[in-house]
Amino acid sequence: MFDDTVDEGHMSLGEGNVVYQRRAFDNVVKALDFDRTLPDRVHVGPWSDFLFFPSDHVFAPDFQEVVRELLSVERAHVACLLNLDMTERFEFDSIAAIFLDEMISGVAYDDKLRDGGPASGWLYRVDRYVCASDVGDWCIYCEKSNDVAVIGLRDIGGIGKFETPLKRLWAKPINELIDGGSSPVFPFDQLVPAWRQGLVQNYGR
Repeated sequence: MFDDTVDEGHMSLGEGNVVYQRRAFDNVVKALDFDRTLPDRVHVGPWSDFLFFPSDHVFAPDFQEVVRELLSVERAHVACLLNLDMTERFEFDSIAAIFLDEMISGVAYDDKLRDGGPASGWLYRVDRYVCASDVGDWCIYCEKSNDVAVIGLRDIGGIGKFETPLKRLWAKPINELIDGGSSPVFPFDQLVPAWRQGLVQNYGR
């Protein structure tokens, strides 16, 4: 199930292809300004839409189903989930990453997140994470310490194109989450005024 041919810093689920893994990593690097954090706009370049959701969804076993559906829709091969805080150099051979392909299982993904236990397992750390595919039509940025994640979509119409996986994430425009309607969602019902203003300014329509 696991590909042991890549560098020990990589955790690859499925056989994988290093060419596609490198493309996914390159898309991660091009998608964000790693020196920025929320509520500033971390995505750089042309993006059509941004939808927010609780960061816990990235670390749930069924996140692999979301990734599988995202990959299927854009006909991609693999996604790179990069731990920004555990990556000292943004060079492919030294990054802390999990590569997820269409063959992944929820059990295998959950096992990798728990690997190392409470001392070092990604499930227990409160780091920053980013995930993108080798095609690059979407990019997820996640701050686990703030319980907030955002997915950027490249193309106009991306919300409709990725409708099913976006529903799995409960991803919605920031204005809708902050207004909350009849049932505001954590953590967006707990945001301090500076965060509310910053997210709407940088990510609102």
